Amino acid sequence: MWGRVRRSFESARATAAAADDDVGVVRLAVETDVAQYYYTIRALDAQIQILKDTVVAYEEQVRLLSVQLRTGLVSGTVVSQAKAQLKATQAQRQNTERARANTEHALAILCGRPAPSFTLASRPLAEPSPPVVPTGLPAELLTRRPDVAEAEKNVVAANAQIGVATAEFYPRFTLTSSAGFQSANADMLFNWQSRVASIMPSVSIPIFQGGRLRANLEATKARHQQTVAAYVNQVLVAYGDVEDALTDVHDFGDQVGSLQDAVAESQNYLRLAQVQYRQGLVDYLLVLDAERTLLANQLSLAETVNLQMTASVRLIKALGGGWTPTQDSARH
Repeated sequence: MWGRVRRSFESARATAAAADDDVGVVRLAVETDVAQYYYTIRALDAQIQILKDTVVAYEEQVRLLSVQLRTGLVSGTVVSQAKAQLKATQAQRQNTERARANTEHALAILCGRPAPSFTLASRPLAEPSPPVVPTGLPAELLTRRPDVAEAEKNVVAANAQIGVATAEFYPRFTLTSSAGFQSANADMLFNWQSRVASIMPSVSIPIFQGGRLRANLEATKARHQQTVAAYVNQVLVAYGDVEDALTDVHDFGDQVGSLQDAVAESQNYLRLAQVQYRQGLVDYLLVLDAERTLLANQLSLAETVNLQMTASVRLIKALGGGWTPTQDSARH
């Protein structure tokens, strides 16, 4: 009569929906981790390929310098420098391969597969291809985030509980039924006249509660205010996540462009240093510096491409799974 059952049902339904959204939070987190691990593996594939090509070039360089050492064209110092650089690059490649294997094992766990049976073929991520973010994204996209939706439904559930607590102040009407026997005497058990069946109304009036109902109402209102505050905070967190991800996508995109130019200039630097060294115009140390500069810029480019892709993944997560409208949001 006073809406107690109706509001209880409303609260329970909102709580169940919030539980579904909580599952969505976990699902989106796992999907994000899978994507980030995947692009990390592809970035490590690119670094491994760069290091392998560099090791091959350094091995050929050591071979040529060893021949020149035997013919007296270079000193032993030059050969030692080239060998030291070769060994350091080989160790760097082994360390990168180890990191790639560990990341692959972590991805296997996320996919629910045993690590020994889970492998990904090498596929270096050469050119960055993050999704293009359209301009003017509506703020309503944030309502698709499962954590925001869960907080909203918690507010609905807590608000309904206020109605339940308010209804407790009023009399409660119930229908009670009883069936049995008027006497427990064995002689009367099978006598139909002794049987009783009745349905009658029952009224329960809340009196002499000692302030319990009012305290319960105040506590319920406080819990509602707490859920409202949590909802507002979750929305602010969502806005912050989107802004951070957009900033990262933009900045890492600029860094990728700068590093691509740096790699091109490093290649030109190495080419000129090798020409000048063969002509006897510069010392071999300049060639070593040019090779180190090129390798460092190539590895930095591969790592920044990974950071750019990871930022795109975080942006998609911050928007609750992307910016393409779903069927439910389109209907609303």
